[in-house]
Amino acid sequence: MRKTPIATFAAALALVVAGCGGGSDESSSASPTDEWAAGFCTAITSWTDSIQSVSEQFTDPSSLSKDGLERAANDIKSSTQTLVDDLKGLGPPDTESGQAVKDSVDELSSTLESEVATIDGAVQGVSGVSALPGAIATITTSLAAMGTAFSSTFQSLENADVKGELQTALEDSP
Repeated sequence: MRKTPIATFAAALALVVAGCGGGSDESSSASPTDEWAAGFCTAITSWTDSIQSVSEQFTDPSSLSKDGLERAANDIKSSTQTLVDDLKGLGPPDTESGQAVKDSVDELSSTLESEVATIDGAVQGVSGVSALPGAIATITTSLAAMGTAFSSTFQSLENADVKGELQTALEDSP
């Protein structure tokens, strides 16, 4: 069975989330950095779970339809807006590189919003079955851009976190 672009993207996101977690959520004296990392990981994990749920709608590529793509695009749009709101609500982490981290997360948010608009436009442009391949190609490109944005953001976070404060907090987050 061939994976759809959404399923492939969801699988790639699982690797992104792997940088989070493993720690206990029983910490009663979490630092502000730990709290930021927990919020960040929770937001990313919730969004990834939502995207994976959307991808399950397309386990059989032959079942793709305009209505199915519209539902998927709406689900992606809704979950991405929640992610962007959650990330913006975090503000900068309480680290030496906090502003650089916030700038990277803000850039990620902007990219995600832009790609969701592209996906939405592609789906709205589908007038029949013959337009599905073009919409799917556009969606694939947007999903790839989202994946690249996540990778770039995590690389930026790693580069900005010279003391390793954030990396430790992310790894220790529940």
